[in-house]
Amino acid sequence: MSEVAGAVGLPSSNRGVSETERVGTVIDWVAAAFDLTAALDARGVLDNEREILDDLNGTGNCAAMVAEALAGLLFPGLYELGDVSRGRFYNWRVSLRAAGEHVGLLEFGGLNTVRQDGTYTARVELTGDGCRIYETASSGDDHAERWSSLASLLGALDARLTRVDIAADDFAGSHPVQWAIDRYNDGDFDRRGQRPKARLIDDMGNKTGKTFYVGSRKSEKQLRVYEKGREQGKPDSEWVRYEGQFSASNRCELSLLMLTDPAPYLVGAYPVLDFVGGVGERLRIATEKLLANAERAVRHFRRQYGPMINAMLHAAGGDEATLSRLVLGTARNKLPPWCSRPEDAAQLLSVILFAPTGHIEAQKAQE
Repeated sequence: MSEVAGAVGLPSSNRGVSETERVGTVIDWVAAAFDLTAALDARGVLDNEREILDDLNGTGNCAAMVAEALAGLLFPGLYELGDVSRGRFYNWRVSLRAAGEHVGLLEFGGLNTVRQDGTYTARVELTGDGCRIYETASSGDDHAERWSSLASLLGALDARLTRVDIAADDFAGSHPVQWAIDRYNDGDFDRRGQRPKARLIDDMGNKTGKTFYVGSRKSEKQLRVYEKGREQGKPDSEWVRYEGQFSASNRCELSLLMLTDPAPYLVGAYPVLDFVGGVGERLRIATEKLLANAERAVRHFRRQYGPMINAMLHAAGGDEATLSRLVLGTARNKLPPWCSRPEDAAQLLSVILFAPTGHIEAQKAQE
């Protein structure tokens, strides 16, 4: 695998940002095409290679077996598999799932997927949530160790990365969206004397989150700068995400080293982002996202069901045991998608107890 060429390069300079000012990076999307027969051979399921490949090009009777073999090789025991469905470029696709949610994809089968050298390929894709689950569930304490096993395996399967998203999270909002817009207007995103296209999606002050794009989604690279916390439903959040999307092309390969050491590639593509460096905080990202979802869920609950809770309080007549029975009598034996683990529900305590908006106590104070 050759080093990154074209649009993705290593940083040429650093403007002396201190380590305390730096924000870390994480892999937020990855997709790769790899040698299908090599993967099946590694799992010992190629008793009749020609028969399997012919079936995938036709009826797909063995598609579920192939998906299980690929998932077992790449992500043993990590994701659930969805049902086999028809694909577009590849004949067959199988969703990778976690807690019932789509977090990735396996695709394979079809004559259009054969490389010029005759190699039959398959494709794997992990979404942002899929990357988070992979990274936190894998052994090892540092980013390079967690991703190096996948990079090594993909290298052994002659894989070619087709897309990698690298995200840097500025939780303090030290470099807000307006900072990126100002740098763009100053020409700091210009390359070879050319200014890339850009566009802004403005929330017009309603605090649902602005997004600033530099470059085209169809090009080899695009930078998205957006108010991640507000996008997650937390209006007063300062959390800003800088996210570079890198796509392979005929003149630009993506190096597997992007998985193990992503920061230099993001800064190399956009030198103005010299405040980026090191590895991001997955736990911090997960916590911020969970809190934002909890706040949004509580706001929705108060708006939709607050009057009903008030009626239940009156029905209980101040008796806590009766109120408890009323609450238990309306609860369902399931959790919302954003809170799939019972221990995550503890986040609701801080949201409900320390946010007065909608509380009866706040209403009484106004009366």
